Amino acid sequence: MTTDQNKTTIRSFLEKLDKSISAIEEFFIPDCPAHLPGIPDPTDREGFRQFVAMLYAAFPDLHHTVEQQIAENDKVASIINVSGTHKGDFQGIAPTGRQVMFDDFMITRIRGGKVVELWAQFDALKLLQQLGVFQLQAQSKG
Repeated sequence: MTTDQNKTTIRSFLEKLDKSISAIEEFFIPDCPAHLPGIPDPTDREGFRQFVAMLYAAFPDLHHTVEQQIAENDKVASIINVSGTHKGDFQGIAPTGRQVMFDDFMITRIRGGKVVELWAQFDALKLLQQLGVFQLQAQSKG
């Protein structure tokens, strides 16, 4: 596949994911290593599905918008804007009803139109700030 086809694959995946997490089964091979934030060892497609299900349970209207993509050979790097409303438990944080917006950085390796490896990292600090869990302290100059 061409690099443009690979970029389209990721865009299509995210569009379908916002409608149903079953998109993971459509776009990812079963033993796809997924390197995820907060999880020390890579997981597989099922582990990735569970991670995503947790996010959609906490933010049921989660929406992804691809801001930028760079592709080379079989890899696609994407900067994705993620937005949603905190309506369910998230990592022990009770629903706040707050709107959140943060960036997700994703690198995928694609073979034959399927994701065969994934690296993902999102701006967790920005998310926690928006949920009111974490505040940056201004340092005084002295």
